[in-house]
Amino acid sequence: MYIKREELGRDVVRMGEDIIRSARFEKAWSIPHHSKEGNVALHSLSTAACALRYARQLAQRGTVVSEVDLVRAALLHDIGMTEDDVFFSPSRLKAYTHPQEGCRIAREEYGVNDLQADAILHHMWPIGHIPPHSAEGWLIVAADKTCAIHEVERAFLHKMQHPSLRLA
Repeated sequence: MYIKREELGRDVVRMGEDIIRSARFEKAWSIPHHSKEGNVALHSLSTAACALRYARQLAQRGTVVSEVDLVRAALLHDIGMTEDDVFFSPSRLKAYTHPQEGCRIAREEYGVNDLQADAILHHMWPIGHIPPHSAEGWLIVAADKTCAIHEVERAFLHKMQHPSLRLA
């Protein structure tokens, strides 16, 4: 069964509208992520849609997860990048600190539950040494990496379009 992109987008917005409309998420649109063309908000929306696609593919095989928990955690998985102390830290340190900061923000500002908090806290596995404790968390790990790869690939291909880099 084919899962329509428009349906995924509509469902992500429905399940996470309060997050998407928040001032913090609005700030995420201005924070670069993975490439000059990308930003934290766009990456988070892509990750949520990708994770939801994976969840629905699993559901067709009999494994059901909480779509609401999945989408809300995916939308917030990089929200820690909106803190200046995290954003301006060296990228190596950022990889370790943004999940903890994101988990704090998600609890304080969005009232996430324990499953969502765990998924946010452990989405950087295997860089973060503790894996997520739920299927939803594992789907976010997979979707986050998938989207990051696609974002970097698009940036690389765009760069290769530059006349000085074209092969004869």
